[in-house]
Amino acid sequence: MSYDTHDLRGIFKEAKRELERREDERDFAAEVSGISNGKAARFLSAEDHEKRRAEHTGEGERRRNESFARLQTLLASNAAYARLYNDTMGLLGDAEDATDRAIAKAQAALEEAQAQLEQTVSRAAQLPDGSRVFRDARGQVWNERGERVSDAHAAAIEWRGDEPAYEQYLEEREAVTDRVTRLEALQGFRVDTLGRIRDRMSDHDNPPAAHEIEQFKRDIQENMPEPVRDELIKTTASLDPVSSPEISAPVRAL
Repeated sequence: MSYDTHDLRGIFKEAKRELERREDERDFAAEVSGISNGKAARFLSAEDHEKRRAEHTGEGERRRNESFARLQTLLASNAAYARLYNDTMGLLGDAEDATDRAIAKAQAALEEAQAQLEQTVSRAAQLPDGSRVFRDARGQVWNERGERVSDAHAAAIEWRGDEPAYEQYLEEREAVTDRVTRLEALQGFRVDTLGRIRDRMSDHDNPPAAHEIEQFKRDIQENMPEPVRDELIKTTASLDPVSSPEISAPVRAL
C-alpha cells in the first residue's frame, strides 16, 4: 500500500462529495419538476417555487393524475404485476433501510480505524525533519510512505524503546484502507443500485414493465454487499431463509 493518512482522508472525502453531488442532482431535478420529495427546497427561490407550482396545476395536474391512474389501473387489473410490484417495493425499502444501517456502522468503523492509526503514528519515532518512522522486526527502518530509511538517517533517530513496530503500522493502515473500500461499496450500492431502482419504480407516467421489475429484484440481490445482507437477516430473523430469496440470494461480498 502507498496511501498515507492524508491520502486516505482524501479518498473518504471524495466519496462523500460524490454522494452529495448525486443527491443534489436528484433534489434539483425534483424541485425543477415541481414534484415534492419530502425535503426542504435548497435551490430555487420561493418565487420560483410558486411559479413551478402554478405551472404544474391545471393541465399539468391532469397529466399527473392520468399517469398516476395508469399505474393504479395496472396494479388493479393485473394481480401478478401488482404482486411483483409490491414485493419488489417491499424488498427495495428493506434494502434501503438495511443499507443505511450498514453505512452508519461502516462510517463508525472507519472513524475508529482512523483514530487508531493516528494514535499509532503519533507514537512513532521521528527523523530530524519531523517525518515519522518505524522499525520492523528485522531492524530496518521505514517512513510512513513505505520508503526505506537509509542507515545514515536511521542512525540519527533517538529511539525510546516503546515505539510501534512497522508491522503494526502496516496492519492498521490496511485496516483504514479496507474500511474506506467497504464504505464506498455501500454508498455506491445505495445510490447506483437502490437509488436508480427507486427512481424507476416511482415513474407513474411510464410504469416499469414486469420484466424490468424482475431485473430490479435480481440487481438488488446480486449487487447487495454482505453487510447489507447481514442487516436484512437481523431484521427478518423470524423468516425461513430457505423460502426467502430476498435474503438467501447470492450476494457480492466486499
